[in-house]
Amino acid sequence: MAAIVLQHDHKLNGPQLFNHLARALPAYAWPRFLRVQTSLDVTETFKQKKMQLVQEGFNVDIIRDPLFYLDISQKDYIIMTGSVYQDIVSGKINL
Repeated sequence: MAAIVLQHDHKLNGPQLFNHLARALPAYAWPRFLRVQTSLDVTETFKQKKMQLVQEGFNVDIIRDPLFYLDISQKDYIIMTGSVYQDIVSGKINL
């Protein structure tokens, strides 16, 4: 998972991000989930606070931020819904 902050008035362009990742990183390094936040929580020494993100995982019932998952077959990041979450947990969607 990667937590990102978009510039004001910008939206996530999933296909463009996928193409960039495909050019810049090996497939094992692509984030399978993207969490779009309004700001990143940091410590007093400006390190990102990650424990809360780890504890929340990708459960859409807990997370209030927009959450996307990587659909490699569509080469796009797709919005995560409750039904998509259940399909991933049950194994219907294979990551």
